[in-house]
Amino acid sequence: MSVMKDISRQDPAGLPDVAMDEDARGIALQAVGIRGLRFPARLLNNTGNEQSVVMTADLSIGLHADRRGAHMSRLVEDLYDWGAMPRRPADALGLLQTAADRQECDEAQAILRFDWFLAQPAPVTGAFAVLDIEVEWHGQLSIDGAAYTTVLTLPAMTLCPCSKAISDFGAHNQRAYLRLELESRSGEPLLPDDYLPLVNAASSMPVFPVLKRPDERAVTEGSYENPRFVEDVVRELALALRERPELAYFKIDCESVESIHNHNAFATYEESR
Repeated sequence: MSVMKDISRQDPAGLPDVAMDEDARGIALQAVGIRGLRFPARLLNNTGNEQSVVMTADLSIGLHADRRGAHMSRLVEDLYDWGAMPRRPADALGLLQTAADRQECDEAQAILRFDWFLAQPAPVTGAFAVLDIEVEWHGQLSIDGAAYTTVLTLPAMTLCPCSKAISDFGAHNQRAYLRLELESRSGEPLLPDDYLPLVNAASSMPVFPVLKRPDERAVTEGSYENPRFVEDVVRELALALRERPELAYFKIDCESVESIHNHNAFATYEESR
């Protein structure tokens, strides 16, 4: 015997809306929605500069026990509508509320992934280049309110202090990746603009997309004069993030892709404020 009671709503064309059927199994679902939708969006940073991005989104709602299904097409529409006009990061809070309201529920979740580009000119010649930074916004809406966690993945360079100390010349160096998990006091998601300079300062040297010969010399010699373990990078960055008044929580993970080993090195630190 079916556990569904047919209370399907009819649209003007006379087609049944079976997602609105009543469900008698008594099981509320924490998350029901869509994954992996790609759509264009327009984002504004703190100074009002606009950047066009391609987002990959997961959007879901908490489904009440008496509802058979969610309206998946509405979630797609919510994302398209949100991306159609310039948005500040704080506007992502409204996306969660819109998704919940249109589904007549109290909870919603979103993960928005995109690349954000920031200028990273060469250190000597000033040759123009932009650095791509991976951004993820993880949002939750509940009866207690809405908030996002921001995840940033940024490249850096490390040069091994031990290798320098034990060698007559040279030292092994490599690219490292900083993964930052950030929670703002306002609950709003964050962009990388304010955090790339902190990562650059904490590493042996920044990573530059374009280097002419004078630039490459400066990076090689500069990193040699500024050797850092992953431990050093994490501690330096932790000190810098403590000075950011907007942060309620941060977690730092630095992973160095070791050039002379068949393993990577990493260090992690987290702090609530």
